[in-house]
Amino acid sequence: MESLLPSHVGVDPSARARLLSVLEILRVFSDEKDGLTAKEIARIIGLRCGKEPSENTVLDDLRALSENPPFGMEIEPASKGDKRGFRCVRRLISADEAAVLVNLVKTCKYLSPDQRDSLSAKLMEAVPLDKQDEIVEAVYVDERQTNSSIDVFRAANTASKAIREKRSLSFKYASKRMNGTVSEYEIDDEDPVALIYSFGHYYLETLPSGGAGSKQEPRFRRLDHMKDVSIGGRMRDRQKAEELSRLVVRETSEKIDMFGDGVCRTLFLKVEGSHAKYVYDAFGYDTRFEHIDEKLAVGYVCLRIQLSPTFFRWLFGMAPNVTLVRPRGLTWARRFSGLSSCDEKKLIEIQDDYDKAIARIDEQIKAFGEAHGVFGRDPNKATADLSES
Repeated sequence: MESLLPSHVGVDPSARARLLSVLEILRVFSDEKDGLTAKEIARIIGLRCGKEPSENTVLDDLRALSENPPFGMEIEPASKGDKRGFRCVRRLISADEAAVLVNLVKTCKYLSPDQRDSLSAKLMEAVPLDKQDEIVEAVYVDERQTNSSIDVFRAANTASKAIREKRSLSFKYASKRMNGTVSEYEIDDEDPVALIYSFGHYYLETLPSGGAGSKQEPRFRRLDHMKDVSIGGRMRDRQKAEELSRLVVRETSEKIDMFGDGVCRTLFLKVEGSHAKYVYDAFGYDTRFEHIDEKLAVGYVCLRIQLSPTFFRWLFGMAPNVTLVRPRGLTWARRFSGLSSCDEKKLIEIQDDYDKAIARIDEQIKAFGEAHGVFGRDPNKATADLSES
């Protein structure tokens, strides 16, 4: 047990350091079920500093800690006949709470891998050693890259401060092009209204400069597109900003619909250059385009996707700038990552995936038309808008 403690614990024999060592030993090795006796704790400290304190001295430390619980902890003293010893029965966060927080951190797409690892390690340190194994590897994380060059939470903190101080914001707005380069343009002095989390993304509602009398409509800026966010020198238009903030709850609805059909399919999208940034946002910044035609500003991407209302809603929103395409043959398909050894059998499979996707789109359009009494538009025309045969 002694070897599992942090290197600094127990090396200083002074009374103040010993008290902290007793606390750390309880924190690391005890919980609401299992504890340690004063004799066991004294032995651990003795192994560390070379001089074992008396059992009565450690008992005094334990009683002081139980009567004056530190750092959100609660030390349960050993009662007469209770062989479980002294136990740390409550701490700042429990093992179950730490597991939830670790999994939230691991699955946060707005943190870089290094930030996720660092925060997870700090949370792990808050629980007993024997409980840490129950947390590790609880979630397998899809490691496709997100926009790691932008710190969403730093942008959110700056925007929140500007809202509190009723000041304007300046920032750069960035988006990734199909060829992998990033374009940026300056946004000067917009009035922040409210921070919003909707459908998996953080947004900042802003009012472009011009004041209440202007005809400018509010903008919804994606925080993972904002760089170098700073508080401006101008006071924001208070009346207009407060008027807009009262409408946020009513106008913003979070839609959660991630249920696919359980079958992962290989699908190809034809994407116009202006909409490449939306593909990166939806499917990861390590997405690769092939067959890029710079003259026509189009490219193609191969994705593994479950057919779901979420995907179709996204595809409808992107049409006609993003369309499903049928694979055009072996040579064409082999250009894409993971398909370099594609054969006739595999080509038939991915062509079948395309046919099933188009059939499902057709079903959804017809169901929508029947549900809403929309009969004026040919559903086959709507399906054609989402696909390129």
